[in-house]
Amino acid sequence: MKKMTILFLSFLLCFCMCSCGQKKDATGEEKKAVTESETESAAEEPGVSEAMPEFSVKDLEGNTVTNDIFSQADITVVNFWATYCSPCINEMPELNEWSESMPENAQIIGIAADVPSEESDQYALAQQVVEKTGVKFVNLLAGEEFNPLIREIVGVPTTFFVDSEGKFVGSPIVGADVAGYKSFVEGYLDALE
Repeated sequence: MKKMTILFLSFLLCFCMCSCGQKKDATGEEKKAVTESETESAAEEPGVSEAMPEFSVKDLEGNTVTNDIFSQADITVVNFWATYCSPCINEMPELNEWSESMPENAQIIGIAADVPSEESDQYALAQQVVEKTGVKFVNLLAGEEFNPLIREIVGVPTTFFVDSEGKFVGSPIVGADVAGYKSFVEGYLDALE
C-alpha cells in the first residue's frame, strides 16, 4: 500500500511539473498547454475541419498574410502556440533550426493562438518570445478567422500539416514533438516523389 501511495504521489508530482496548465485566451476561453508526454492525435476529436479557414491576418512584423502562403510549398507545418506555454516556447529554437534546413517545397508558420490582434495585451510578449528564441519563420496573429479552429484544438502546441491548397494532410500532433513533425514531413515529401 505504501509503495502504491508513493508511486501515485510521484506520478502526480511529475504531472504537475510538466503541465503548463490552462490559461484564458483573448476570447475568455480556457486553453490547455500540453507537454511532450501528452502528445496525441487531435484528428480523433469530433468536428476538426478539413482545411485551414480563409484568412487575411497580420504577422508579428505587421505584414498581411493570406491563405496564399500555402501555395508557396508542397507542405506547410502550422504550429499553434501561446505566449504562456513553456513547451511551445522551448521547441521554437529547434523549429527555427529545422525551418532553415527544410527543402524549398516545405515551410513552417507559427500562429500565436492567444494573440488575436496587434492591440491585444499579449502582442508585445509574442514579439519578445519570437525575438528571444531566434525564430525567423512567419508567425501569424490568431485573427477571428482562426477562432473556429482554435476552439477545436485540445491544447497547445498543436501542429497541423497543410498541403499547397490549404487542406489538412495527416493527423495533427498535440504536444511538443519536433521529431514527430519531421518524420511526417519527410514521409509526405517522399510520397510525392
